Amino acid sequence: MSFWLGIFLTALMGVSLGLLGGGGSILAVPILVYVLGVEEHAAIAISLVLVGSTAWAAALQHHRAGLVDWKGGFLFAGCGAPVSLLGATLSKRLPGTLLMLLFGALMLVAGAAMYRRRMENYGEERKRNLLVLAACGASVVFLTGFLGVGGGFLIVPALVLFRREPMKSAIGTSLFVIGANCVVALWGHWEALHMNWKILLPLGGAALAGTFAGVAASHHFNAGQLRKAFAVFIVLLGAWMVLRNSAAFLPR
Repeated sequence: MSFWLGIFLTALMGVSLGLLGGGGSILAVPILVYVLGVEEHAAIAISLVLVGSTAWAAALQHHRAGLVDWKGGFLFAGCGAPVSLLGATLSKRLPGTLLMLLFGALMLVAGAAMYRRRMENYGEERKRNLLVLAACGASVVFLTGFLGVGGGFLIVPALVLFRREPMKSAIGTSLFVIGANCVVALWGHWEALHMNWKILLPLGGAALAGTFAGVAASHHFNAGQLRKAFAVFIVLLGAWMVLRNSAAFLPR
């Protein structure tokens, strides 16, 4: 039962990545840890493989539609490679329970931001600020190395706000950045990477299938309502993770 639940949730992760350019990757670690029973540090490493490969596949689909800004993507991803390795090094020195507590807190913030954010017209209202874009890139890449998240919930609004990307182009570019971030972060987590192909292959297939569906839907539907529903789900899951892991740090 837990295996098929993991497959379903991973497909949902793929749909979110393809449709919204982010958000779904934050599900990978909780799926691996709490549904499939993978050790926390190994889950972060495996999630980088799973999320990175899925993001690359989705980025290529968006590229065929001319919806990837390669220059902006390289600028965003290239700002934080050393920061990603720093995040990976710090992550390996912390206990798994603390990492999951921090991960849950990040999910609360990400879900709230996804629910409240309205980005459709920001590109027309704000001037580009490459310095702020570079700072956002470094922050996102640090989180990728530290917690194994793609960071699309930060990449998409940053591209829209500070590079004046149209929304659909920002989604495609975000997927390229997520893939690049995961490759760099994986270098720092290589020692924790213990591949279980019996798990990874079906999860990868489910994620790719969900991503293809999400990319196809992104060209035809307004993603606003789905984004809000998914944000609520992330907030609830994040709250559960915080409650579950905070008990280890409370005085007895």
